[in-house]
Amino acid sequence: MTRESFVSEMNRHVKLVRTEYGFTQDVMAKTLGISKKTLVEIEKGRASLGWTGAVALCTIFAASQVLAGALGGEAMDMILALAFEDSEPEYPK
Repeated sequence: MTRESFVSEMNRHVKLVRTEYGFTQDVMAKTLGISKKTLVEIEKGRASLGWTGAVALCTIFAASQVLAGALGGEAMDMILALAFEDSEPEYPK
């Protein structure tokens, strides 16, 4: 999976996650830090969460069964793999 396909997958599932949590568009938009208008455009396929928005979605809704099913497991594992795909971080000792 690439970053682009990850973002695209999150765009397709944002409405399902919102419904899973019982959030209105207003509440979901506020939770993600975007406008309601932007959320509506994302849900209609006319806009994108982008990399940071997709990461925010997965981080905030880490317990989502919808996201776990879409990614085949823990979202954080996928995020870390994609974040460091071109570099190896030096971890503190």
